[in-house]
Amino acid sequence: MAKKVMIIDDNDKVLRISELLIESFGYSPIPVNDPREGLRILSEDPPSLILLDLMMSPMDGSEFLDERRKIPGALEIPVVICSAWRLTEEELAPYKDEIVGVVTKPVEPTLLRETLKNHLGA
Repeated sequence: MAKKVMIIDDNDKVLRISELLIESFGYSPIPVNDPREGLRILSEDPPSLILLDLMMSPMDGSEFLDERRKIPGALEIPVVICSAWRLTEEELAPYKDEIVGVVTKPVEPTLLRETLKNHLGA
């Protein structure tokens, strides 16, 4: 069974493109356009990895990460940030143990594939 990658992004076009890419890499995508829905899925059927946008509404990526801490076992799931927002070391610091990678939008498919492979295997 393919490893599941939850994609959390409020832009439907980006979500669909990410879904197709992840599927083409051999993983099972779980597209989510509302971070609150992502939190529900995390508690019911956790993925192997989370690909998380930061600039979203009504809940942004950092709020998602903060709420995720309340879900038992959720901190064991690696998070890769996928955002056009370039993070500083200071911004990443509170989440340094949770974020395993950062992919900048627009996403370079080869970089995304390698990032997922590094954390999920082939």
